Amino acid sequence: MLPYLVSSVGFLLAIMLQYGVVGRAPLAAGFGDIVLLFVAAWSLHQHLRRFWVVIVLFGALVGFMSAVPTLAILAVYLAVYFAAASIRFHTWQSPLLAMFVLTFFGTLLEHTVFVAVQLFSGASVSIPDAVGEVLLPSVLINMLLAIPVHALIQEVTRSITPTGLEV
Repeated sequence: MLPYLVSSVGFLLAIMLQYGVVGRAPLAAGFGDIVLLFVAAWSLHQHLRRFWVVIVLFGALVGFMSAVPTLAILAVYLAVYFAAASIRFHTWQSPLLAMFVLTFFGTLLEHTVFVAVQLFSGASVSIPDAVGEVLLPSVLINMLLAIPVHALIQEVTRSITPTGLEV
């Protein structure tokens, strides 16, 4: 029960940091995504069997608060969760390297889905501009933010879940 409570508080803190701090510090037109990084890091380090339910609930909350359709956000967050579960199942020896891989491909997937949503809604989107002005700066910001987010989540999960405990 404690890991679910801590993950919920962490999600709320990540959402507040996203909309209060990180969302106001762009690089070109790209922004960092603390919530995506939280999902990736927590999914790598948690041992909860039904954590995807928490991701669905908070993904719906993020979708309600943003301009992007909720299903697009849910698809990205669940894809990152299942990719992290696959990485954890194959027992990578370096969790930080796994975090970087998840961050890179998660950000790439997120922006691909968001551009696809924009194209389907009828907006005129220049793919080269979207890649150069939004995707690449967002990948850079997320890669830089992945290190402290990963370290923080790793320490939190170590302190709340004893070694060898499967919840």
